[in-house]
Amino acid sequence: MNKLKTIYVSAHSAVASIVVTVFLTIFSELSAPFKNWLAGFTGHHWLTKSWISLIVFVLMFVIFSVACKTVNGAQTRKALILLEVITILGFIAILGFFAYEYLV
Repeated sequence: MNKLKTIYVSAHSAVASIVVTVFLTIFSELSAPFKNWLAGFTGHHWLTKSWISLIVFVLMFVIFSVACKTVNGAQTRKALILLEVITILGFIAILGFFAYEYLV
C-alpha cells in the first residue's frame, strides 16, 4: 500500500473511531444500564470503550483499504482536514456535555 493511501485510510478510520467513541461516552453517561453493560466486558466502561475504539479503527482500516483502489494528494489532504474537524468537534461535544452536566 502506498503512503498516500495509508494516510487516507488511517484518517478515515480515525474519524469513524472518534465518532463511535464520542457517541459511546455521551450515551454511557446518560444511561447507567448501558455504562454497566460496557463495564461488564472488561471491568470498567472506559476500558471497553477503548477496545471498541481500537476494533472500529482496525475494521474500518481494512474496509477502506479494500474499498479504495487509488488515492491522490488532494483526497488525502481532504481526509486529514476531515480528521482535524471531527477531532475538534468530538472534543467540543464531550467537553460541552460534561460542562453542561457539571453546571446543571
